[in-house]
Parts: sequence; C-alpha cells; structure tokens
Amino acid sequence: MPQQALCYILADVHLQPDPQHPVNQLFHQFLTRLAPQADEIYILGDLFESWVGDDIELNRYQTEINLLKQLSEQGTQIYISYGNRDFLMRKDFEQATGALLIRQDITIRTIQDTPLLLLHGDTLCTDDLGYQKMRHWLHKPWIQWGFLQLPKHTRLKIAQSMRKRSGMATASKSNQIMDVNQQAVEILFNQYPSIEHMIHGHTHRPAEHRTAKAHATDLFDKKTRWVVGDWQPELAQLIEIKNGQPKLIRFDKD
Repeated sequence: MPQQALCYILADVHLQPDPQHPVNQLFHQFLTRLAPQADEIYILGDLFESWVGDDIELNRYQTEINLLKQLSEQGTQIYISYGNRDFLMRKDFEQATGALLIRQDITIRTIQDTPLLLLHGDTLCTDDLGYQKMRHWLHKPWIQWGFLQLPKHTRLKIAQSMRKRSGMATASKSNQIMDVNQQAVEILFNQYPSIEHMIHGHTHRPAEHRTAKAHATDLFDKKTRWVVGDWQPELAQLIEIKNGQPKLIRFDKD
C-alpha cells in the first residue's frame, strides 16, 4: 500500500476491442505506471466503448481484463460505475477483474476524509430529452434481461446500430443540450448539503467549476463540480486526490 493515501478518478476511456488501439495502449500505461501507486481507483462509467454481456466482452477485452486483475491483486481497490455504454457488466466481470461495480446512478464516497458525490454525469444532462427517454427504457431490468438472452451475434449487431444512431444524433445536437443542466446540478447539491465536491464524466469537457457566489451565505459558496475528460490516443485528464483535495491532472503517453 502507498505511504501517502492516493486516489485516481477517471471516466470515458471508451476502450476498443483491439488492444493495439492507441487509447487502449494509453490505458495500459496508466494501469502499469500510475495506477499501482494508488490505493483506490474509481472509473465513473464508459470504460468500454460498448458492453453487450460478460459472455462476449470478457473475451474481446481480455488484455484489459487481465491488467485490471493484476492491478487489483497488487492491492489497488478498483471501483467501476456504469456509463451509458457499458451498463451490462455483471458478476462475471467483477470476478474476472477483481473490481467492484457501483450499480447506483449516484454514489457518496468518503475518500481521505472528504465526502464526494460521484456519478457518470448523463443524468445531469436533462436538456437532452431524447437521450433521457432512451435511458429510461434501457435501464429497466426486464429490458436488460431480455437483451442478454439474445444470441451473441444479434446483440453485437444491435450495439453497432445503436452506436451509429447515437453518433448521428450527437452530431445534430447543440453543445448546450449535451452539457449538464445547471439546475440539475444545484438540485443534486441541495440533496446533499454537506458535500462540497461533485465529480463526473460523460460530457467530455474536463474542467473545475466553482459555483458562483450570489450571496455571502449562499449554499453554493464552496461547491465545486469536477469534470474528467474522455481519453485521447496521447492524453487523458483525470482527478487525483491527495490529502482529501481533488485536482485535475494530465496523463500523457510516453
């Protein structure tokens, strides 16, 4: 275990089935160079470009699964939450990687004595009505169960079609619609008034957002929303936590 408590929080890696893909290669470097220094790692969704069932994807992502297992066995605790692309991970994934799945949309974790609100971030994008409607149905247990009963080739074909339609829909939407809704952020902070930090991904817009101070006694005077970035072939932007303080950092390719 590290002498100084250290935690990394990331999201939106979007691993591809090809282990030689540049983004996969950068993630491999992270798992073998940076991650072993940490006692905890949180991956807040969309680790994979898609996940259509443990029975298919554990084989397609065998290199990454093995590296996660190796990291877990070395003593780093790995927590992975669902994104909008990989919410069908189940117990076989946990057993194969040694990671623990966070199945709630929103989780509260105290890291180094600092309470944090952790989430993927898509539930904050309430202006994107079409996406929210689709998400509502895709997260129904009976729909997920039915999908996982389909033949493997059918699931892969459906996932490919959905990614294509999603890309076309995204291209036609404004940046404002695809970003978080500020009122949704404030509502969530209101639900947890003692928590000062929120961390999420999904929007692919890494930044530190400090809430504007309307009044000296405003509830949001000390609130900070941290957004981690999506992974690029040569660069990732993630959160590092030391001494209970989050910090947005870069991880660059060798």
